[in-house]
Amino acid sequence: MKDMLNKTFSIIGEWVRVITGTSGDDYLAKLNRDLVAAGMEDSIPAARLLGEQTLSLIWFPIVWLFIFSMMPFFRFMFEGPKQILFYVGMMAAGFFFPTLRVRDRMKNRQESIRLALPDAADLLTISVEAGLDFMSALKRIVEKLRPGPLREEMERFFRQMELGRSRHDSLKEMSNRVQLDDLSNMCSALIQADRLGSSIAPVLRIQSDVLRTRRMQRAEKRAMEAPIKMMAPLLACIFPAVFIIMFAPLFIQMYMDLTR
Repeated sequence: MKDMLNKTFSIIGEWVRVITGTSGDDYLAKLNRDLVAAGMEDSIPAARLLGEQTLSLIWFPIVWLFIFSMMPFFRFMFEGPKQILFYVGMMAAGFFFPTLRVRDRMKNRQESIRLALPDAADLLTISVEAGLDFMSALKRIVEKLRPGPLREEMERFFRQMELGRSRHDSLKEMSNRVQLDDLSNMCSALIQADRLGSSIAPVLRIQSDVLRTRRMQRAEKRAMEAPIKMMAPLLACIFPAVFIIMFAPLFIQMYMDLTR
């Protein structure tokens, strides 16, 4: 049953790609890039995801129309021009709904790489400055890294090098796969140093310092945003409970006095 659904989604996705022409090809390429960045290119083909989006665009408005029509409070949405806005909004929400898990997985994967990259860059810099060549140092770092997205990308980088691809092409492809600014900047600096034939150690030292500074800045930014984000749960959960504890006895006493 699952295989039949997957095949159906893929057929629908290919059909949509064909009838939309160049726009469909471009959008399918974008979906494929997002799937690669999320590490889901082997489990979900881009054509299948496009098929899921197409069907979701159709059934999403139907489902919510049935739900809202059963609630008298929402019936005003189906009067006059407002219902056109409702259908258009639900179709747009339905079209992008299947991609939410891909985007969420991509953001989590990028965040994991962003957190692990400064430490890996520090270790790589120390190894190169100690006298190891770049590939030997990188191989040693990969062996020491914990299992995760960064280690997977570096292992893929090694496999491409073993297949005969140049370091320039392998670094560029890794940057395109991950779609992360920190890794892209580091790869660009290494590619530039490789083209100019300059020493990689100073480049790695600079990139390592930049990555650690950015990680500290992001941590400080999140710390400053924490009080603002805490306001919503405080207002919604804690303050009402405090007000009930403080003023409920007073209102009870006033009610009992009035009813005597």
